[in-house]
Amino acid sequence: MNKAAIDPATLKSTSRQTPEIDPARVSLQNAGQIWREFMVRCPADMVSDDLKHPEIWRKLQASGSRNALKKHDRVYVVSYDEAWVAEAIVASADGKGAVLAKPRITTMPERYDKLFQDDKYRVAWNGHGYVVERKADGHVMAAAVANPDLAARLLAQLYPARAA
Repeated sequence: MNKAAIDPATLKSTSRQTPEIDPARVSLQNAGQIWREFMVRCPADMVSDDLKHPEIWRKLQASGSRNALKKHDRVYVVSYDEAWVAEAIVASADGKGAVLAKPRITTMPERYDKLFQDDKYRVAWNGHGYVVERKADGHVMAAAVANPDLAARLLAQLYPARAA
């Protein structure tokens, strides 16, 4: 065997850990007589293909919360960066996870108006609101706010005021 050849048996698995849904990021939208509807915000490292794995719902199902999914519930899943959303019906659910029936993925268009930034800071969406990030290291400089205009105002407050 050639020494330059790679032996597949010796290679480590490059499969990544499937992220799990945080129960705190699941909100009840509507509770009808037959089924319920939930809005779910994904963790930052989740991709739409992860919805095929029932174990992503493990924490939600094991928590014993009132938001644990049941058969026929509807879920509206929003990616962390809001690049895509998925709508699905729960096909089955137990204490270990939930299976979604044919999630319908919709890719959201990119922003047509760019978020404010200057040479040191930028306004960014962090999955929960708009924040001010330092460009040098990505450190969040201000708490999340509801809209980009408020975040731009917080960005301006990071600089010292001019003396009169």
